[in-house]
Amino acid sequence: MELLKKFIEQLPQALGQSSMNYLIIVAVYLIVWKLLKKRLQNWRIQVKNRVDAKQIKSELINSLFTLTVSLVFIFVIYYLKDEGYTKIYTDINEYPKFFAYCGFFIFLIIDDTWFYWVHRLLHHPKIYKYVHKVHHNSIDVNPFTSLSFHWFETVALTSWIIPFSLFFPMYVPALGVLQIWGFLDNIKSHVGYEFFPSWWNRSVGKLMTSSTHHNMHHSKFTGNYGVHFRIWDRLLGTEFKDYEAEFDKIQAQKKGRP
Repeated sequence: MELLKKFIEQLPQALGQSSMNYLIIVAVYLIVWKLLKKRLQNWRIQVKNRVDAKQIKSELINSLFTLTVSLVFIFVIYYLKDEGYTKIYTDINEYPKFFAYCGFFIFLIIDDTWFYWVHRLLHHPKIYKYVHKVHHNSIDVNPFTSLSFHWFETVALTSWIIPFSLFFPMYVPALGVLQIWGFLDNIKSHVGYEFFPSWWNRSVGKLMTSSTHHNMHHSKFTGNYGVHFRIWDRLLGTEFKDYEAEFDKIQAQKKGRP
């Protein structure tokens, strides 16, 4: 009963957060895919538009499972924290300031590494058809694709936080920033348009993935597995060799050049 009571107490906050995230995705879709569709037509990554009502409907249904799993996951984290099992904390003085100031960057690197290897595992033939295929049913991606996952994939991609929090101090604001970064990065990866400027891959920004980078993963399938950074793909040779050429082609397209 005590466990159920805690779940009910935390449910409004978790629902509010999930609802806000979903409203942002809806807003991005309506603005980019509807309101500015003609103005941004040269910014589209995939020339052939394969997104139809059937795909959107499927993605909406999948997103309900994703949000439900996310709610349960948030509850588990809060429960473990309240019971004193984790080193998740809110008082900045509870642990050395290093963990508060550098936590986000550490979490981002861990999240990127975890995502890369789990993502590659999900592409294993014996696993793919049962789990990751749900996400890859969307060949031409849009903002709703960012929440279209099999429920198990949602758990697999975020579960690193629980064992890590048992041993490593995790400052709540740093976790919050990671969550915001991950959410926005996920939308960026699936928006279907390239908003990074032409100079992006000629600067330090080239370490990061772009919308084109992940879009190519959906259209070509076996490569570009990274989420935040290109580092693992480049180290292990899993980045598509024509990625930068494709990025530059879209930049020329944006400027009206062949």
